[in-house]
Amino acid sequence: MVKPEQEVRAARQDLYNLIAELCSFITKKDSDNYLVSYSCLSEEEELRIEERIEKNTPLAVSSGGAFVVIRDTDLTEEFLKNLRLFSTALVLDDDRNCIMKLLQTLDGALYLILQDEMERMSIHPGHMTENADPADYDDMEIPADSGLDALNTNEDEMGIRLIPRCQCVWARKSRQYFSERRLDIYLKYLIVVEKRRTSDIRDRHIFLPDGFFKSFDETKELVIATTPLTLQSDFSIHFHRHQNIQSFTLDYNRPAAAAVNHLVWEKITEAGEKGAEMIVFPEMMGTETMEAAIREKLTGLPAKEQEKIPAMIILPSLFVRGHNFTSIIDRRGNLLARQYKQNPYVMRCRHGNYMEGIEGSDEVVIFHYPGIGRFAVMICKDFLTTRYMERIMRSFKLTLIIVPAYSTGAYDFQTSFETCAHDYCNVVWINSCAALIPGKEKNFRYIGYTRRRISRYQTQEDACHEMTPCVGLFSGKCRHDCLYLDTVGKV
Repeated sequence: MVKPEQEVRAARQDLYNLIAELCSFITKKDSDNYLVSYSCLSEEEELRIEERIEKNTPLAVSSGGAFVVIRDTDLTEEFLKNLRLFSTALVLDDDRNCIMKLLQTLDGALYLILQDEMERMSIHPGHMTENADPADYDDMEIPADSGLDALNTNEDEMGIRLIPRCQCVWARKSRQYFSERRLDIYLKYLIVVEKRRTSDIRDRHIFLPDGFFKSFDETKELVIATTPLTLQSDFSIHFHRHQNIQSFTLDYNRPAAAAVNHLVWEKITEAGEKGAEMIVFPEMMGTETMEAAIREKLTGLPAKEQEKIPAMIILPSLFVRGHNFTSIIDRRGNLLARQYKQNPYVMRCRHGNYMEGIEGSDEVVIFHYPGIGRFAVMICKDFLTTRYMERIMRSFKLTLIIVPAYSTGAYDFQTSFETCAHDYCNVVWINSCAALIPGKEKNFRYIGYTRRRISRYQTQEDACHEMTPCVGLFSGKCRHDCLYLDTVGKV
């Protein structure tokens, strides 16, 4: 018998809240070495744990190496009541080993339900665009109900957020055993985020629907196009001083906007013709009319022509009205998200230092997709602010970071790539040729990088794809030809 939708949601919620309570107990009681020692249990202790769980619950710890699956019909009032009583007994007994095994068992048993949750959370065409006016930059907020908050509703009390986990084809099974000890290295289908690590971050999770990256689904290789776009920047820099703080803002050349928009459109269509499913543009090279113009172009295409466009387009960022943000749209012209820059760049000039005049944003948009895992866009300085980048990457187990930049060189980015490599997180970085400062040509040996995870049988040369700029960069003769393609995928 099929349970009413309201009952299904309530039963699932009770179970997610109970899991969060158990996770909270472990994280609060965790000593420095407990999560290491748990991986070294004796056979006798393993047997004791399994017997206790199987004696007190209908759950099987394992059956032929696989967990017995729980379905919504199993989540009866009696099942949930008995599970809570058992969990309470484990907490009173301080039986952490049994709690950990119970969490692993529930994680595996909930596989089908969590798959259903991700399907329910997947965005639908037009969902993100109904209340987002592309021309309204005074109110740069995407609708608050777009994207996932958390599976559990007791986050404030428990300090835990549960998020369903998409698998990643290039992540190792033992991922983060060495970089960080955390509870969910023992889980497969859930990510456990401790609120104390992300208390100053608003994370919004967007689950892309199945078939979004069609070629990737078939090949397990994601083709990503990047372009520095142009040597010419169509903005002027203005310097300000307010209450003894020096800052700078940009003023875009509006008459040039149509030409820049056209160039961006040409690169989008070229990338699609060459098989790219994602295209990334650099920082600050946008225009105030670009988002609306590109979306209008896309929505005007016949469905067959839309299929020739990259599935995801990360437009050049735009620095206006105290915000530096990039618009992320799909091939049909839907606005998926706007990612704002949080950490301001400091420009060093003859007359002192000037801070990028942005208000910043505490929101991080994280995209989820089966086989890719989780990826986010970090604009330039956000990626270089190492503690900020590491916290986001590790808290949400990112598997790919996209970095649009407007920078005077590549060195600092290269250093941060290695931090990501340690966590098997791939990185795609693209700079703008317009950022070149005369006399610092040596800093522009490379205009972009792809840093990918490699197997133990590959060399470091295989790990890094270096994008060299054309000779026009140094001669001042830009032909707008540069478009680089690379892949990240199965190892």
